[in-house]
Amino acid sequence: MGFFRKFSLFFIALVVFCSCRKPTATNWDVDVVFPVVKSSLNIKNFIGDSIFSADNTGLLHLKVSREITAIKLDSLLKLPDTTIVNTFTVPAVFPTTLTPGQSLTFFPASELNFNISNGVALKKLDIRSGILSVKFTNDLVEPLDLLYIIPSAVKNGQPLTIYETVPPNNVPLFKTYNLEGYTLNMRGINGNKYNTIVQAYTVNVNPGANPVAVSFGQGAKTTLTYSDIIPSYVEGYFGQQTVAIPLDTTKLDIFNNFQASNFMLNGATLNFKILNEFGAEFSSSLFNVKAINSSNSNTVALTSGLLSNININAASKSGLTVFPSVKTVSLNGTNSNIAPFLSNLPDKLTYQGNINVNPLGNISGYNDFAFYNTGIRVLADIDIPLRFNANYFKFISNSTVDFSNVKQLENVNFGNFVVSATNGYPFRAQLQAYLLNEQNTIIDSLFIPGSNFMERGVVDAQNIVISPTQSKLSVPVSQVRIENLRKAKTIRLVTYFVMPTNPPDIKIYESYKFDVSIIAELNYNVKRN
Repeated sequence: MGFFRKFSLFFIALVVFCSCRKPTATNWDVDVVFPVVKSSLNIKNFIGDSIFSADNTGLLHLKVSREITAIKLDSLLKLPDTTIVNTFTVPAVFPTTLTPGQSLTFFPASELNFNISNGVALKKLDIRSGILSVKFTNDLVEPLDLLYIIPSAVKNGQPLTIYETVPPNNVPLFKTYNLEGYTLNMRGINGNKYNTIVQAYTVNVNPGANPVAVSFGQGAKTTLTYSDIIPSYVEGYFGQQTVAIPLDTTKLDIFNNFQASNFMLNGATLNFKILNEFGAEFSSSLFNVKAINSSNSNTVALTSGLLSNININAASKSGLTVFPSVKTVSLNGTNSNIAPFLSNLPDKLTYQGNINVNPLGNISGYNDFAFYNTGIRVLADIDIPLRFNANYFKFISNSTVDFSNVKQLENVNFGNFVVSATNGYPFRAQLQAYLLNEQNTIIDSLFIPGSNFMERGVVDAQNIVISPTQSKLSVPVSQVRIENLRKAKTIRLVTYFVMPTNPPDIKIYESYKFDVSIIAELNYNVKRN
């Protein structure tokens, strides 16, 4: 829409021109003529250069890629919050006296199992973030020193070690510890388990304490809670599970500000590209894919049997570099209704689906892997050759303006902007610009109805332009219009393109262009000392 936005700059150019005049004491009226815009433009200026490319025949294609949905690691694998209560008591049946520095008893290393659902069996986990919260209590009358070591959790070559002095008389001590950066070996004590870490304890009477009498069952207790653990890397077996892609809507901004009547593409392709960044195999299905045109409330459902069962290979890696596997499902006019689907000119797509993890079981031998912020991404690559049929189509664009404080407008008496347009396209263009006030109500229009056409180029029997056609349009400037300009907050530009009534389809070639020049012819009041 860059070309038609320049029409809203008519009056800005006027202001720039007029502001160069020096204020004076005496008045006279002069006629002035000056150029405003001169440009050669093509269809790329209406939507944007970056999404167009030409094939070897010169026919333009609109090509865009949009991410439809993504399944990240946290949707596939969640480490549950886990709480464990440990007691460290004297096993002797009869009361005994412990001296300062003496251990309550020998506490062998034990295992802590994370109960992960869906058959997930992890052997390694690097922690991106997580918290270990501990409540310590001690029912003796003297303080105890508790040393808690997790040999399975290592950071910078050192195991996670907690040393705390627990106050006496059941006064609780609450502590939290940051687990960021630790690597968990989850194979257990003997290296033959999964989802399991090893923990070890030592409990001594504080060296500064007094000798203390201890009865059976007395000692220390810890309540440990592992929470909010987010992996930066996981390895193992991700189980067999189904991850639902809930019904959702994504914006499709290809056809913004574009409307049409009886619009039908001659052809199009849509490639659903599925990128798997997980080191696990998947199968998937997409359904309930619909193209929604919000402006006319029309919906077209996508029909194709190719989306019901899609098998996706596992990604591979080298060190920290992931090489995703790519599965492409190509929809065209022979295996789907893609042309009518995109001819609906959707601004939104709805979709739904399922992702099935490891449909063939544990074929990786517990070597599935995943990194943080990786996942399964579904992209839609759209290729639309600009070959179509329609009664008309139109572009709508709004530009914000504010002329309320422009004093130089008071010096314009009357005049015109003259638009000379050479149209090298096979359709007629009808232009109109509306002035809208603060209430978004139309208060004026700039072009004269019935005289606001750029005639189409001369076409042959195939609707291919063989020579351009020149037209002139006029935008009158009057005192009433100047007052409306002062009230205007928005200029709405509406451009209709009226198609030839005879077949065949219209084709838009890269060589087609508009040549446009705009001249201001104004009567202006000059002041001088």
